[in-house]
Amino acid sequence: MDMNQYTGMFLEESREHLQNMNRCLLDLENDPANLSVLDEIFRSAHTIKGMSATMGFTSIAELTHEMENVLDLLRKAELKADHHIVDILFKCVDTLEQLVESVASQTDPSSISTKSLVQQLTGLVKHGESAPALSTQSGPDMLVYPVAESGKPSSNLILNDTEAKVIRSANHSGIRAFEVTVALREGCLLKSARAYMVMRALEELGDVIKSVPSTEDLEKENFELSFALLLVSDAEPEKIEQAVNSVSEIEKVTVFSYILPEKDTPANTVAANSVVEPVQSEKTEKAVHNNAVDHKMKGGQSVRVDIEKLDNLLNLVGELVINKTRLEQIGLTHKLTDLVETIEQMDRVTTDLQAVVMKVRMVPVGQVFNRFPRMVRDLSHELGKEVNLIIQGEETELDRTVIDEIGDPLVHLLRNAIDHGVENPAIRRAKGKNPTGEVRLIARHEGNNVIIMVEDDGQGINPDIVKQKAVEKGLISPAEAEKMDAGEAVRLVFLPGFSTAAAVTDISGRGVGMDAVKTKIESLGGMVDVETKLNEGSRFKIRLPLTLAIIQALLISVCDEIYAIPLGSIDSTINITPHDIKTVQNQEVILLRGQIIPIVRLTKALNIPSAGQQEQEELFVVIVHMGDHRAGIIVDTLIGQQEIVIKSLGKLLAGIKVVAGATILGNGQVALILDVGSLMQ
Repeated sequence: MDMNQYTGMFLEESREHLQNMNRCLLDLENDPANLSVLDEIFRSAHTIKGMSATMGFTSIAELTHEMENVLDLLRKAELKADHHIVDILFKCVDTLEQLVESVASQTDPSSISTKSLVQQLTGLVKHGESAPALSTQSGPDMLVYPVAESGKPSSNLILNDTEAKVIRSANHSGIRAFEVTVALREGCLLKSARAYMVMRALEELGDVIKSVPSTEDLEKENFELSFALLLVSDAEPEKIEQAVNSVSEIEKVTVFSYILPEKDTPANTVAANSVVEPVQSEKTEKAVHNNAVDHKMKGGQSVRVDIEKLDNLLNLVGELVINKTRLEQIGLTHKLTDLVETIEQMDRVTTDLQAVVMKVRMVPVGQVFNRFPRMVRDLSHELGKEVNLIIQGEETELDRTVIDEIGDPLVHLLRNAIDHGVENPAIRRAKGKNPTGEVRLIARHEGNNVIIMVEDDGQGINPDIVKQKAVEKGLISPAEAEKMDAGEAVRLVFLPGFSTAAAVTDISGRGVGMDAVKTKIESLGGMVDVETKLNEGSRFKIRLPLTLAIIQALLISVCDEIYAIPLGSIDSTINITPHDIKTVQNQEVILLRGQIIPIVRLTKALNIPSAGQQEQEELFVVIVHMGDHRAGIIVDTLIGQQEIVIKSLGKLLAGIKVVAGATILGNGQVALILDVGSLMQ
């Protein structure tokens, strides 16, 4: 069978589980006695093992199998989750990530060795081998509980001492054991995949402690169409049945309460009388089948969609918006009342369609944030610092395209915060601070933008040192440095080649990080700023648009050419006379509500031959902002507000600073979208 068609699903799910394992291992390191975290790590490892075995990726399956053995001992408290063991498990996750990515890149995984890790894991298991193992018992001391009574499941579940103890222990805690028999549909494809999906669904509700046939046989599809599982759970039987029925291609599922006999009862005589009590004996098979169908209809309410398909859908919606604008213009030009009314109806539908498409593309920013706790942990260990990373607002949603791009800038900011911001514990104690530094990663919505902040409570940035370094590197002149206030001086860190680090390390010091951050954020239509206080810390604030595809813009014209200015950057539009323009330090400015606003002449910025703006008695000015800074752009005429679809200019025209892209107007004309940030520089 061609398994390639399932590779995408395997990669997506494996990455999610590996990220989950990273997060849970961090929790386990902080709270080694937390059994629920251990169970979650075990479930992720087990799922990856099942998937990789089905897909034929044996290296991944073998490594996760050895991890399961160690995790099992941790769950039974036969090993303690100390830093040594957690480090080994982290290394296993790192190696699994490499193996998964080798599958994605179709490179040879044999170059990634798992031998050393497998030996370390095996050594850990042997270290605790004095205790009875749970999953591999088979010998004369086994207790046999045959389950073959007529009308009851005939799975012949065989329990060993340890498994029986687990059930008794669970019963003492008020948790029941269930035998779950599952029958797959005739002709079911990927039986092992269905079996592992059933296992995964049940492990969300409790612990699967036994399967017939064995897990290995299920993974290798060495079974007909049915299998049985022994589940320890506090869930109700109906919920267990519902969980199994949420998996597709399930023909029938039956859930029985599993009751162990008393210890001194001979095993071979008690089983038939008391082992299994059917929970749903009153239900007819037809009713069960109908319920199963009903559950199947309710289950699976989400689907995975390739991002490329969503991009294509968004492009089609963009074309629809362009053509709608075109029809609007035709209707207005030729005064076709019926067409205009129809377009108004169509406008409502296209607006709703656009909103739905944009909503579908939104994903929580937590998808990016979740990988940072591990990075901060490793980095703080490497630097000998104690850092507590606090993440807030990870549920904030952003367009998928933006999400894919902001990872690297945030890595730079976090690495800088830990390397340059947070001090060593000894220095922090000497300053009267908590020896454990604090780094906050915060996301929130603010209007049509998303704000992401990286804060630290470290030593802050000294503006005098920044100015001195900038002068030494020839980035600014001493005279310019003299005129700068503290805020302007600190923003010099965004200049290319700037670094205050005395030495270049693997972590920072090359002076490319902050420049790369600023360039990337601005390429996404956002902006980044910094605030700092000496010995109190720094805050880097990133402002990003919610989407990069369809925006509201103000159309203006200069010398008969039409341009678009994103509405999110506009404060207001005003009319002035040439006499209102003053000159301060060779910069044209106007006074607006007591604030001095610098003037930008588009003809000069775009190098267009002047159309005689100075001679006009009335000038139109668009007041734009970027963060706390404002500027006035002088234009010939204000055309009006319009929804525009942002189109890339392509590689040939890439790098033009004052142009952020282009759009197609209703009459088919191409209009350039102005980059407000570049115009204000």
